[in-house]
Amino acid sequence: MTLRSTIAFIISIAAISARAGIDLTPAVSEYSADGIKLQQLTFRDDKRRIEYEPPRGWTFEGSPSELHLHPPKKNFTDAVVTVTPLEKSQPLDENGIKKIEEQFTAVLPPGNQFVKIENRAENSVLLDGNPSFEIVASYQLMGAKFMRSAILVNLSGSQLMFRLSAPSGDFQALYRDFRVSIFSWHWLAAEDTSAQTAAAATSASAH
Repeated sequence: MTLRSTIAFIISIAAISARAGIDLTPAVSEYSADGIKLQQLTFRDDKRRIEYEPPRGWTFEGSPSELHLHPPKKNFTDAVVTVTPLEKSQPLDENGIKKIEEQFTAVLPPGNQFVKIENRAENSVLLDGNPSFEIVASYQLMGAKFMRSAILVNLSGSQLMFRLSAPSGDFQALYRDFRVSIFSWHWLAAEDTSAQTAAAATSASAH
């Protein structure tokens, strides 16, 4: 095998591996509960599916690696869900948490000042039994005070992050709504997905 064909083979394997993981491009469906219309997002995760309900009234757009959410009528606010492949597991021990904190502060907006870690919590959110770490910090930017939270969840082969940034006066209410929505995040087993696909096909053929 030549060097060129070897490189092409490695690239193709990497592309296949990336496609086999979580894809945050959402499929959108709606349903009503107690007369309230709610939206549900569905993502692919290899042979399984993920279901997630964003905060009510928030808009969103997604790509394979990121899902951005926008609360209504709020400026300077950013909420994002990201998925990052991991070459090896990253235990949430003392060294792992220290690394997370360093990375967290390193990606704060340029020009930030007076960064303060306000809260740390282990396993505040458990998704499918996977460990998590949550960090909340305050900082100043151009004379205004902001807050940012991040919940990181270690999965097999990847890491999910749910991050929210907002002016300090808006943060608590937005944080509550965003964090509550994370508890709706769940995986459907492959057999459940197959059953739903079959039911949808049967329904379509009936029409």
